Amino acid sequence: MSKRSIGALVARDRATARFWAFLASLPIWAFACLCVGAAGYVVLSEDSADDRGSALIVAGLVLGFAFLVTVIARWTFSAVRAALTPQRLQVMWLRRFQSESGAAFRPSRVIDRLARHGVSALTLQDRDVRLSFEQRRNRLAPVFWVLFIPIAMLGGFGAWRTWNDVQRQAETWRPDAANFSEAIGQAIGHALATAMVLVLIVAIALVAFMAATLLVMAFAALAGPLGAALSRNRDDYARLPSLLRQMIAGKRRGATIMRISDAHWRDAVSKALKSVDVAIIDLSSVSENIVWEIGETVQALGPARIVFICQDTGIQALPQEAVGHVRTALGRPPSGVVFYPATRRREGRAGERFSRALRDAIFAAVDAP
Repeated sequence: MSKRSIGALVARDRATARFWAFLASLPIWAFACLCVGAAGYVVLSEDSADDRGSALIVAGLVLGFAFLVTVIARWTFSAVRAALTPQRLQVMWLRRFQSESGAAFRPSRVIDRLARHGVSALTLQDRDVRLSFEQRRNRLAPVFWVLFIPIAMLGGFGAWRTWNDVQRQAETWRPDAANFSEAIGQAIGHALATAMVLVLIVAIALVAFMAATLLVMAFAALAGPLGAALSRNRDDYARLPSLLRQMIAGKRRGATIMRISDAHWRDAVSKALKSVDVAIIDLSSVSENIVWEIGETVQALGPARIVFICQDTGIQALPQEAVGHVRTALGRPPSGVVFYPATRRREGRAGERFSRALRDAIFAAVDAP
């Protein structure tokens, strides 16, 4: 399979996924535009000239609601795109994963970018590694809609019943004033009360929607550190065969994190290497374990299916010790090494360049004879 054919497959997959993701999020975008138009109508309407303050408050609430709707639209687009992008390649990261807190570079961002191009990642370690916020959020999207749609329908039904009651009361209401001036005052007061009921219904709906959205986002944000803390001493070795089968079938998207104890680590690495297409090996700090992993990868995948990465310390040069170990394992020094930023401060453009270079190296490794 040529590199061009791999690129064509990925491009076709991404185009198809983006198309359906756009269709899925289109009604939400249309609703957001409708909310913006409604806010503009409230502000610019001639009827709002008599009470400009109230009109601005209502317009502000509607615009805030529209902003949250756009957040949900982007989230829906991202989740559908991730769900519909086939994971054509499986790569295994053999590197020293550390906590991504502080100024540390975040490989999870790179894994997210690779997943958008059909490359799923497997990691075996017992350190403080967690799924990225994007992956946790996307995996919660179906749960959000399953919970939100019934709540929204019940809330809408309650608002509709309340508004119908208010309308019936308005139709049957008759002023009981002694003169015409008092009747006009009562009519104006009743109209204002009806308007306030409508505003209250809209405000309650907005608050409920905002609370549901923020609750799900907060749960996605907390799931990472809580999951890492609760699974710190977990051993996934017994579940390794089933997890590998799911990954090969494309059911494990983004990152698959397996926590393996030291007693089973080498056996787990050997088994996992037989289920992936490419191995990514970090040469920033070559230990005895890394040397063993290089040799094991050569036996399982062959030297052409290895992609070497290294931390960029400013000179983009490999440690001499790492060069020697690779020459011993491969019979030649490492070539085509991809360097990643040393800190999060350079994670923006440098991280994107690293992601693109790594993706190209993975495709080239798969296309190699």
